[in-house]
Amino acid sequence: MAVNLLQIIVRQAANQRHGFPLDAKSFFTNRHSIQLGGGLEAWRGFFQSVRPVLNRLLINIDIAHALIYHHGPLVDVAINFLGDNSMRTLTNLREGSTEFVRLRNFFKKVNIKIKVGPSERNNRARPIKDLVLNAGRYEFEKDGSTTTVYLHYRDKYNYTVKYPDLFGVRIGSGAIFPAEICEVVPGQLYRKKIPQQLAPKFVKYTAQKPDQRLRAIQEGVAGPQQVFDYDRSDFMIDAGVEVRPEPIQIQGRVLNTPQIKYGSSVLSIRPRSGSWNVLNQRFLKPVQIRLWAVVNFDQHANESLIRQFVDVLARNLHKLGQSSVLSLMNAGRAVFEQHKNAPSFLLIFLPMSAAEPKRRIKRFGDTENGVATQCVRQGKWERLNDQYCNNIALKINAKLGGENSATANQILPAGFMVVGMDVGHPGPGVMNRPSVTSLVASLNFSATIYSAHSSVQKPRVEIISDLKGMLTAALRDFGVSNNGNYPRGIIFYRDGVSEGEYAHVAEEEITAIKETFRDLRALDPRTRDFNDQPAQFHQNQYPRITFIVVGKRHHIRFFPSTSSGNCPPGFVVDDQITNATFPDFYLQSHSGIQGTSRPSHYIVLQNEIGLTPDQYQEVSFALCHVYASATRSVSIPAPVYFLIQNTDADRVCARAENHFDEALHFAESDAATTTSGGSADFPLEKWREGYRQVHRSMRRQMYFL
Repeated sequence: MAVNLLQIIVRQAANQRHGFPLDAKSFFTNRHSIQLGGGLEAWRGFFQSVRPVLNRLLINIDIAHALIYHHGPLVDVAINFLGDNSMRTLTNLREGSTEFVRLRNFFKKVNIKIKVGPSERNNRARPIKDLVLNAGRYEFEKDGSTTTVYLHYRDKYNYTVKYPDLFGVRIGSGAIFPAEICEVVPGQLYRKKIPQQLAPKFVKYTAQKPDQRLRAIQEGVAGPQQVFDYDRSDFMIDAGVEVRPEPIQIQGRVLNTPQIKYGSSVLSIRPRSGSWNVLNQRFLKPVQIRLWAVVNFDQHANESLIRQFVDVLARNLHKLGQSSVLSLMNAGRAVFEQHKNAPSFLLIFLPMSAAEPKRRIKRFGDTENGVATQCVRQGKWERLNDQYCNNIALKINAKLGGENSATANQILPAGFMVVGMDVGHPGPGVMNRPSVTSLVASLNFSATIYSAHSSVQKPRVEIISDLKGMLTAALRDFGVSNNGNYPRGIIFYRDGVSEGEYAHVAEEEITAIKETFRDLRALDPRTRDFNDQPAQFHQNQYPRITFIVVGKRHHIRFFPSTSSGNCPPGFVVDDQITNATFPDFYLQSHSGIQGTSRPSHYIVLQNEIGLTPDQYQEVSFALCHVYASATRSVSIPAPVYFLIQNTDADRVCARAENHFDEALHFAESDAATTTSGGSADFPLEKWREGYRQVHRSMRRQMYFL
């Protein structure tokens, strides 16, 4: 309670000045804003939050960024959103057309002001409930007779609606207003998923070098243009609260960088970059490819150039240790019809924008036919680049069950398993589609090969409801790969848990894990056979567990005192700014490609295995080096990285949209009408029935890369 009160006190002055809600952790200004197009702008601002740490309180301050609706005349914003400068496009909209559906979803709940009519309308912002076509011709009953919006404004306000065929907005209980007299209120946050075509520009805008970011924070706190007003806030003065404006100095250390093992040598990673080169290396365990097929869905692709690319890829596969036979086909299904034995994988050429074809391809391969698919997009493969082909080869070998590389020292003790878990939620405000739960689990002791499991549950529920079912399947897969033995110990990495949910997750999910062990022991041994060997726990004991939450959605940043760049990979901090309740640490395991690197936050909720802080830090860092499709350390351990949704790569949670029956239109639900009610009446069974699990032949393969 005391911390919550302090939050309000320190935020009050800045939030009041900028007109944001008093409980907002972040506020934004248009001082350095840019136009993104698509009806949106990017604004920069600040995040601030009081954080209790051991023996003191800190204020966490960082630069924040937001998407903001373009403001001004509603018609101008609509034109900007559609990317068409012609008024004709707006006047020619039709019910059910793609443009009108997009426009309706974009403007839903956006606050506007009406510029014609009673004076009180001009000063009060009101949310858009819906859009209507041909607003000027819209008919309604008035004084016992039928009239139109056009006639109403002409007769009552002496205003002539210039574009009666233009859309209008429905406000409140149903009043209709022509778009031409509406204005979008400035400074409204866009809380939906960022449109894919705007993401690169937004990411570039948000990337700031460490020295630039630190300087902006310091100027916001204590410079001549400070925005927080800590030293002159009446709320702070009355409460007797003082803030030291200097960044705190902390001590960290850099963990030893693991060596990477390939089939032909052991590489030493360059300690500053956290990356390595596979040139002249062979995969640790290459898969021999009997047959692979090429399918072209890009009608503009040059067939001769495709053949050249296929030759370059085949050459790179051979260099890395994969021998193969090539079959060139024209359509995926024809591969199965013309060949008695299906190919090992399909290499598929797609145009630059091909979201729907790609979904169908992944559904075809992942759930219907059990064949690995590797897509290449227009604009990337045409350069016949060896590095690009190497990256594709990394994915292909791992998808087919091969092992690209491993750390020179085995990450896990013999008999141990590592598990990653996450919940992927629909877009902000979307309550008409389920959340997707995912779990990946290692099958070998070098923690390089994983099985994946997923399920669906009610939207916005953070506790994994089917954890027992997914973990049971994962343990069975582990048994198949390890002579019918369950693991002796399991390290769980749980993504996506906020600070306020630590205790709840610990109680619910750790309990579910223990119940899974008990249920497996209670099963008839005949139902637990793996390769004709009975499944068993080591020495008849349940696995010991260590349960660690991994967080990336925070605002802690480190700035080296001796340089203007990022901290090196392996930089770890485990005191001074850490949690007052649970053991935790911050680990920056990757080298930032652009901007200021964000360390991952690890919170240890249970540690039955008895790992020391040094041990679980080193294990976590090592796991950041075994992400199969990368030749660099990544920002979080591989079993978590495999789960997260990312615009540039298929992960387990993101891949789930390919598992749904097409009739459910899961991929379109982000654009569907949202609801404000809870999930009590959510039709979960309908979604579960329409959700296909991965094909049995791919259960122990990393199809999701």
